[in-house]
Amino acid sequence: MGSHTIPSADNITDSEFQDYLGRYAACLEAISTAKGAKDGQKTLAELDKYRYGEAIETFASSEMTLDDVKALVEWKLRHGKFRPTLMKLVSSNEAKTVRDTVQEAVNYFRDKADASGALDILTRLKGIGPATASLLLAVHDADNVIFFADEAFHWLCCGGSKGPIKYNQKEYAALNGKSRALAKRLGVKAVDVERVAFVLMREGAQGGEEPETKSSAEKGAKTKALPAPAKRKASSDGSLSSLSPPRCPCYLAILFFFTMDISVCPLPISPVSIDLTPPPSRGCEMQSLAHSEPIQLPRRFGVLKEGLVAGKEQAIVSSWKRLLRNLSDEVGLISSLGEQIVPTISFADINKPGTVESFREGLRQRGVAVIRNVIPPNTALDLYGETQDYLDENAQRSAPQKQHTHLEDIYWCQAQIKARAHPNVLAAQKFAMGLWTSKDPKARVATNFPVAYADRVRMWKGRGGAETCSPTAQIDGGSVERWESDGYGRAGTYEDIFRGNWEDYNPWESSTRLNVTSDLYRRSGACSIFRMYQGWLALSSGPSSLRVCPMPRQATAYFLLRPFFSSAPQDDDDDDDDDGDDGGGNWSLTSPQNSILHGALPSYAQEINSTTHPHLRLDRSLISIPKLEPGDYLIWHPDLIHSVDYSCQAQASAAVMYLPACPLTQTNALYLSRQRKAFLLGCPPPDFGGGRGESNFAGRPGVEEVNDAGGEEGLRAMGLLPWDEEEADEDQEREAMAMANGILFPELYDML
Repeated sequence: MGSHTIPSADNITDSEFQDYLGRYAACLEAISTAKGAKDGQKTLAELDKYRYGEAIETFASSEMTLDDVKALVEWKLRHGKFRPTLMKLVSSNEAKTVRDTVQEAVNYFRDKADASGALDILTRLKGIGPATASLLLAVHDADNVIFFADEAFHWLCCGGSKGPIKYNQKEYAALNGKSRALAKRLGVKAVDVERVAFVLMREGAQGGEEPETKSSAEKGAKTKALPAPAKRKASSDGSLSSLSPPRCPCYLAILFFFTMDISVCPLPISPVSIDLTPPPSRGCEMQSLAHSEPIQLPRRFGVLKEGLVAGKEQAIVSSWKRLLRNLSDEVGLISSLGEQIVPTISFADINKPGTVESFREGLRQRGVAVIRNVIPPNTALDLYGETQDYLDENAQRSAPQKQHTHLEDIYWCQAQIKARAHPNVLAAQKFAMGLWTSKDPKARVATNFPVAYADRVRMWKGRGGAETCSPTAQIDGGSVERWESDGYGRAGTYEDIFRGNWEDYNPWESSTRLNVTSDLYRRSGACSIFRMYQGWLALSSGPSSLRVCPMPRQATAYFLLRPFFSSAPQDDDDDDDDDGDDGGGNWSLTSPQNSILHGALPSYAQEINSTTHPHLRLDRSLISIPKLEPGDYLIWHPDLIHSVDYSCQAQASAAVMYLPACPLTQTNALYLSRQRKAFLLGCPPPDFGGGRGESNFAGRPGVEEVNDAGGEEGLRAMGLLPWDEEEADEDQEREAMAMANGILFPELYDML
């Protein structure tokens, strides 16, 4: 079947316009019937009559209330894409604030005829972005103001193509300008332009293919010579359509990708082998040891422990006693302050010196923090909706999820691409990574140039009931590797702790982590790159679902030294458990050392529990994080003890996106070269096992979408564009960028 040809906005005649306008009622009724309505819920057709009839008549002379806003938002959610929790966020506004804000915006618009300024006022309300704000303004002046609908934007601004929409003021200004020009040419109203666009785009979609505008058809000969859009579409047999060269705004990147056949030739330096066999189901991402008692490892681990303490026994014993006393005080402080101990800062304040210094000191001490409003709440909610749409659209293509798991094994949906490349997210990551320092002035690490690490999305449905996964505390980044010479030992990461000087250990020193191997046993899902922070971007509001033990120095020293000590049996008449002694008490250095590494097994994450690590008092020191709102960014140190609170997840629907903050280093550039190939092919990233992943998923974005979301900086973070070495502030940054460019783009650098 050929594509459905529709008139372009520039060429549509008055008779054509009126014909499409007359078809709106039937088109809307058909969609309303198909969608249906739950008991007690209005149909789309009923809501549509309110939006285009009663609302326009009412608000020409009456003030708008919170209930009116909610009615219009309900129409918007049913009329276009559904956005989970948007209504809840809008409803959280104070009624008086809504009435006053809307009236202020309307008065401003009527006085200045400035839609952009009016939208600025309306977007001060929670949950009201430019699109919803345009709806509130449009019902006050249906003749001149168009609602920022997807269909209107696609027809008027994209020539009928369904390209990505950022829903920002700049795009709305372009849409409003196009609408006004068309309305003036044909002598019609903005509200009619909106409905005609709806019919044109929806009837084209119902035909099963993209509508083709006359203007675009006229350009056919030219567009054939250009590379096709990078977004993948599934063919009828479920296979991936031909992989077309991605488009990129930079000449160097265009040249690189157009001369590289990614389907047949490996990337230079550490090529990735794509395993198309499905990975084993992981269930909960924490592979619990399922043992509270310590487990004897092979004898070589006992030899390893003997070597770590040899000649330093007295220093380590003294250090242990000091540590236990300090832990007792810290646990008491954490328990008394609770979530208030977690520092927070608004993204708008990250350039204010006074606020920043206080925040950084808190982050340095606690290893966890929240950066508020990194992306606007309505944008975060849109990402939530897009993620759910992607999952729903590809439900038949994805592997079945294990019951009760909340991790979705997707890595390349449009929402994830947008979030990783978002300028504010990259800016927040730079800001947070600026806390790290390096004692080696020649260390090639660049915190001003974040690297995107593709991870998953956590979504829970709020079905209630008990969660089957055990809420065990854990530490990311390997387990036995922290004691092994081929793991963290090769970089001397914890050298101060093993020397008996835990107070000198600096959790924020980066040069001693550059040569670490944290995944010696290739555990699926284990992170093999250098993350300065694990991170969550909240896509919705909800109860705190993560608990942390906010003492990165003391807790790290404790779980590393714990395997070297044991407690003597207590008499029956002792009053308290031995873990209550804050001075070492009946704990002594084990001699000879056994092979136990408490909570650690090869290929498992480091587990922490009250039996194996009693002095941490997890019942008091493991606290909930502050409540997150859509767009908030939670970060925590890679060594921080944490636990997902499954009881919270069982109560409410919510979602977070994993967004670690990773600097530019050699290890990370090597990983990025492999991850880039996985991205282009739609396969799972290197750290997450094999399988076809999303290679046959409909709507999977490509390079062009990365560019749309984050421009050149977003492309660089994904390894799709070389870094500009002139942007480096220091020599080691410049060297890191040159090294990364050589790894990722060797052909280009051979030519330069």
